[in-house]
Amino acid sequence: MSMWKYSLRVSLRSLARELVRNLWGRLFVYPALAANERSREALAAYIARRAHKVGVPLDGDGVNLQRLPPSARLLSKHEVRQHPGRLVRRRRPGSWLRTTIKTSGTSGTPLTIVQSIGTMVREEGFIYRQLRWIGYRHGQRRAWIRGDIVCDDRPRDGRYWCRDWVGNMLLMSSYHLSNSSIGGYVDALERFDPVVIHAYPSSIAALAIWLNAAGRRYRGASLRGVMTSSETLAPDVRAAVVQAFGVTVFDWYGQSERVAAIGTCEHGSYHVLTDYGSVALLESAPERGGACELVGTTLGNPAMPLVRYRTGDAVVPAKHPHDCPCGRVFPTVEAVIGRQERTVSLPDGRLIARLDRIFQGHDRCLVEGQVLYRGNGRFLLRVVALEGFGDRDAQALVDQFLLRVPGVQVSVERVGAIPRGPNGKFEFIAFAADA
Repeated sequence: MSMWKYSLRVSLRSLARELVRNLWGRLFVYPALAANERSREALAAYIARRAHKVGVPLDGDGVNLQRLPPSARLLSKHEVRQHPGRLVRRRRPGSWLRTTIKTSGTSGTPLTIVQSIGTMVREEGFIYRQLRWIGYRHGQRRAWIRGDIVCDDRPRDGRYWCRDWVGNMLLMSSYHLSNSSIGGYVDALERFDPVVIHAYPSSIAALAIWLNAAGRRYRGASLRGVMTSSETLAPDVRAAVVQAFGVTVFDWYGQSERVAAIGTCEHGSYHVLTDYGSVALLESAPERGGACELVGTTLGNPAMPLVRYRTGDAVVPAKHPHDCPCGRVFPTVEAVIGRQERTVSLPDGRLIARLDRIFQGHDRCLVEGQVLYRGNGRFLLRVVALEGFGDRDAQALVDQFLLRVPGVQVSVERVGAIPRGPNGKFEFIAFAADA
């Protein structure tokens, strides 16, 4: 398929999203969110209205984060997966139209969340507010380097990207980044000259390291910020991106369960967006260095509200959560330390990360999955499966994998369990001892 056909496809999809959710999020959700930023009274009134509308209790006042003891009664991901029907509310005004989110995340455990169309609209309002913090205005150019299929396996013209004409975006493949292709990515970005670059930390890190090693600096004149998400942003990656691109990195934390979100202001502070979800901090064992697990309650999804849900992701609480010079009333945290993921370097130079999408949509027959890299372009998909899992399901996983990482060897192995680390999670991408 030519780049123009990919561009037409993503542009039509973008048009549908604009008409269904993006437009309404900007026009009707964002103004109320903007009013919450610098007024404690407005924030408190807003979250009280949302909690009443969704029918959930609140933890805290939106300005201060409540601490929960380890003995607190909380909702786990296992409970959501095992008994989703108990959490889905009856249809009513505001939640008649619904859709589902299928996710595995970095835990490798598939999960299905029912959400209203209004939830999708609200999500866009919050994303737009983060973009405004960066300095972006609707209609300006953006670049996107994430896990979307935006080109053929081996495009003849060497362009691993396409255009979204409706959204005015350059969509670039994160699966084709390699030492030999990164120069082309940088040149294309500089020609397009976006105001914001959205990227996985691992993807933008590859470009930053290449630029810094070559003694180059990104030459796009319009760039206001780099927005990262979906992976943990390590301090060294942030520093490398700032050095190479000369702008602030705005890291965004969220999850498909829609219970908590954390944005970054122009001063680089992490702000817990308490008008997105009611957030509390679960105190952890002393050996975790003072880190606390995020616990969130839905404020935006009346179709399937989750109350005091354990996200499994940790943050380091701030010593002075209200001292950010930006003046916003949202409390800050020092760091987000969940979602750490490894990157695979293939023999042909490609750098591969964020492979969780291959397990999405298999929640009825799959408990959890892990990608094991065995070296020399060979992968093994370890799956803990239910009784109904068969050869067709295994082949579907292989096909999904090869769609994103073509030209490699991949097989599926059923296992009884996947070993966990000290934090109760396993490495989504693991390496064999001889890899």
